[in-house]
Formats: sequence, C-alpha cells, structure tokens
Amino acid sequence: MGHWRFRSGYRSLVAIVGAALLAVGPVTGSPAAGAAPRTIHGVVRLDQVGYAIGEAKRAFLMAEANAGAARFAVVDDAGRTVLTGRVGRRTGGWNGRYRAVHPIDFSALRRAGRYRVVVDGLAGASPAFRVATRHDLFGKLADDTVQFFQVQRDGAQVPRRLDRKPSHLTDRHATVYATPVFEGDGGDVPAAPLKPVGGPVDVEGGWFDAGDFVKFTHATAYSVAELLLVQRGLHREDHALAAETRHGLRWLDKVWDERHKVLYAQVGLGTGSERFGFVGDHDVWRLPEADDALRVRPGDAEYFIKYRPVFRAAPPGARISPNLAGRVAAAFALGAQVEAQRDHQRARTLLRAAASVFAMARTSRVGELVTAYPHAYYPEDSWQDDMEFGAVELALAARRLHDRRAAGWLRAATHWARAYLGSDNREALNLYDTSALAHVDLVRALRRIPGAPGFEVSPGALVADLRRQLETGA
Repeated sequence: MGHWRFRSGYRSLVAIVGAALLAVGPVTGSPAAGAAPRTIHGVVRLDQVGYAIGEAKRAFLMAEANAGAARFAVVDDAGRTVLTGRVGRRTGGWNGRYRAVHPIDFSALRRAGRYRVVVDGLAGASPAFRVATRHDLFGKLADDTVQFFQVQRDGAQVPRRLDRKPSHLTDRHATVYATPVFEGDGGDVPAAPLKPVGGPVDVEGGWFDAGDFVKFTHATAYSVAELLLVQRGLHREDHALAAETRHGLRWLDKVWDERHKVLYAQVGLGTGSERFGFVGDHDVWRLPEADDALRVRPGDAEYFIKYRPVFRAAPPGARISPNLAGRVAAAFALGAQVEAQRDHQRARTLLRAAASVFAMARTSRVGELVTAYPHAYYPEDSWQDDMEFGAVELALAARRLHDRRAAGWLRAATHWARAYLGSDNREALNLYDTSALAHVDLVRALRRIPGAPGFEVSPGALVADLRRQLETGA
C-alpha cells in the first residue's frame, strides 16, 4: 500500500497502483500490410491498457533522429487504414539511441476496436491496443485493485482470499506510547525504551502497509481518498469498492479522537531494539494471525508484536501536522460527498469529522512533518497541497449538504493552492504530493462561480500547474 508513487472513474483507480503501463512496438517489421519492407529507425510507444472512446489518445514515436512531420496511420485488425495524420514536433530525446520523441495524436479515433499505429518508413507497427468503453478497459484493473486492498485488511473483517484469518484483534485495546526517538540521522532503531502515556484505544481494522503489518494514517488517508474519488466518479454502485471505502473510513474514524482532539498516526513499530530487548514488525517473519496467538508478558522480546504500540501525531488538543490534518480531512469530506445521497446522517457525521481535524492543523512553525515513525519511512516535505485538498473537499461536501461553511472552505482552498504554487516543494501526483487531486476539484468549483471575492488563485493558474505535473511525469 505504502511507498507508491487521474481521469475520472476507473482510470483514477488504475492510477493508484500505476497500472497505466506503456508498450513499445517492434524494431523490425513492415510499415503496413502489403507494403514492401523498409528500414526501421524507431519504435512506437503507447498505453497498453488501451484508450477510452471519448478520451484523448496519444502515442509517441521514438526515433533515432528528428522525423520532421512524418505521416502516421492507424490500422484496424483487417489492415484497413482508419485514420491518418502527421506526428507532432520533436519534444526531446529519450536516450542515446532514440534522440527524437514525437507525439502522435489520434484522439479523433472514437470507434471501439483493436488497432495498431504505423509511422510510414520510420517504425514498425505498434503493439495492438484497444479502444473501448471505460468499463470494458479498466473494469478488470479496478476490480483487481479493490481485491488488493481486501487482502491487505487487518482486524476481524478479512476476506477468505489467500486463506486470510482475523489478525491483531489486540488492537482493540491498544496502549498509546510517547513519540519514539531513533538512533542517528534517518535511523529506524529506537534510541530509548517505549514509554506508555495512555490508552486503551480501539485501532482494530484498517489495512497493512507495504510488505509489513504496520498501519499508517498518512498512507491510509491517501488511499481512502483515491478510492472515494473513483467511487464518486462512477455514478453507479460498485458494492465491492463501496465496502472497501467504508472499511478505510471506519479505521480513520477510530484513529481520529474528536472528543480529545488527538489523531493517532501509527499502529506498530517497524524495527525493534536489541539494546532494549524487544523486536519490531520488520524483525519477525510470520503470518499476521500468528501475532494474536503469542503468549507474552511485558518485557518479553515479542511483546510489541502482539500488543502493538500506538503513536500520536501530537498530544491531545495540540495542533496536528498539516499534511496529516489536510489529507485526513479530505478523506472524511469525500466520504461525506459519497454518502450524501444515501445516508444523510452518516454524511453529516463525516463532514463534522473532516471539519474538526482540519481545524486542528498546525500551519505556522510547522517543522518536520509527521508521516510515520521514523519520518524516513515516508519522507514528505509538502503540506500546503494537503491543506488545499482538505479545504476543497470540505467545500464540496458542505455544498452537497447545504452547509453555509462551503464558501469559507472554498476560499481557504484557494489560499492554500496559492501557497502551494509559491512553495519549493512541488512534484507530480504521488503519495506525498496530492495537489493534482485538489487542483482538479478546485478548478471545477471555481468555474461555477467565477470572479467571486476572496479567491486567491485562478483556474488558469491551477491548470498550468497540472500541465507542469504532466510534463514532469513525461
């Protein structure tokens, strides 16, 4: 789940696991059915998942030299040419061999079928690709992604897949410990014994992180938000997806204690300490259900394997790291948007949770962001993007629920968007930088009420930053 680097609907969910894969055509072959063989000077790269009927469609000619305005053709399975055009201007080089990359735009192709792209005289036919509806193209990938989250579940409600068993039921009565300190700069070995400071708290459920059994609020909030964006965009009920978003939201609701204004950031500890006589999650290879079967007492080496420590993002009532406050608020607010049409009371509860955690964000003298303990597990530097994300989703949720605070949150979203655009920590969409998710919804919201007073950023500036992110990715 963790350590990961948008179209609406299914493609958004595909983006969660980076499934927008590319394929490269062969280096040898003939340019078109029945044509004489030609010397091949390049290859065609395209999206091997395929293209939705109504979306923009682009491939790339990777040539050994500038191809100028070479002609291309799109041919169907029967070898018939269905579309022709010229490649775009050279955009740069790929490597020492392919020194010229030219875009190939075939967005005019809107008929479902299987096709190949051929660049006459310069490249063999591309791999075959599909043009189809979003459901036909991305449905299987979306289902696979949901199944991935299902098998990462922790707690009592786990699937039968992979012969999973309930795990870490002791998390229902977990002890809270003081923020751990670690040896060295960027180390993960505890430098002092763990000190209990509270509890018990119920943090059962949620999802495992990447390749271990630790649970992080930082990564979970990002994943829940992505899943909810897909669910919101489908405009129909996907029962498996809905069940998974509810599972994630239930856990976030547990780690946000609204009454005491405390957000729990982590369940479990990655690395133990030989010096202090205990092991961590990464030190023991086992099935997750084996942890509950351990017979341990305080002081035993595997005590924190069964009775997993819980760590706070900040003391009760203290301001919370803004990256965490923003993204958790966004997840709750997106949940409120999705629930607004079927469970008004639940939507109101989620909106209240979103508003309360958002209001606790520390936005001055921020210092090192809280992501995980140690911070090196998830070394995030940006936070204005998360605040923009939280604010715009709060505004949209409030609008759906006819809450008068919508305009204030929308103004706040433009404030944090402007702060992000002026910051030094701007990347493309990934686990750390959520600005692309925020920008898209903020552009849509601003275009509904153009020119309203108090807005600190324009839709054009946000679109320009989205273009920057796409170019960075390219």
